[in-house]
Amino acid sequence: MLRGLALAALLTGCAPIPHSWRLPPLISRASRPRPPRPTPTRQLRPSPHAEPAAALVERVLHERGYRFGTDGTVGALHDYLADNGHPVQPNQARPGDVVFFDLGGEGADHVGLVESVDPDGRIAFREERDGEIRTSYVLPSAPSERRDAQGRVLNSFLRPKRPEDPPYLRYFAGELFYAVLRLERR
Repeated sequence: MLRGLALAALLTGCAPIPHSWRLPPLISRASRPRPPRPTPTRQLRPSPHAEPAAALVERVLHERGYRFGTDGTVGALHDYLADNGHPVQPNQARPGDVVFFDLGGEGADHVGLVESVDPDGRIAFREERDGEIRTSYVLPSAPSERRDAQGRVLNSFLRPKRPEDPPYLRYFAGELFYAVLRLERR
């Protein structure tokens, strides 16, 4: 019967394994050092339709090792940070925190990254606006003051003044300040 199976295997194209070929013992395979296998990781990028300010912050957070995605809006970024981080009092902000502004009365709709905080509470933040990455300032404790007595900027303009603007429209970062959120590793 064994000869019949071997003959059938030869006729159908399957040949028996030659006796000279052997598998190496499992112990020797396990003891050999394996080269590290590259792990495929998806390159996280902001949505191609992302708002520029939100894209800047997302990109920096991805570079810091945080893995998340949003639809590219400032509101979605705020919601993610509110769910996975925690709010910080403006005078407790530190570099790396994320500062949000309300430009239109609908909640957070502009964002920046805290670069530094002065002893008086003035926050320097990096933002993208009008196609430029710039450093701007906000002093939440004095929201309507543009400069101090020495001429130092306390609150940057976050929108330009136009003659047709209504009289109640706000312009300074302090007037438009919304929140500071911190994302920390758990």
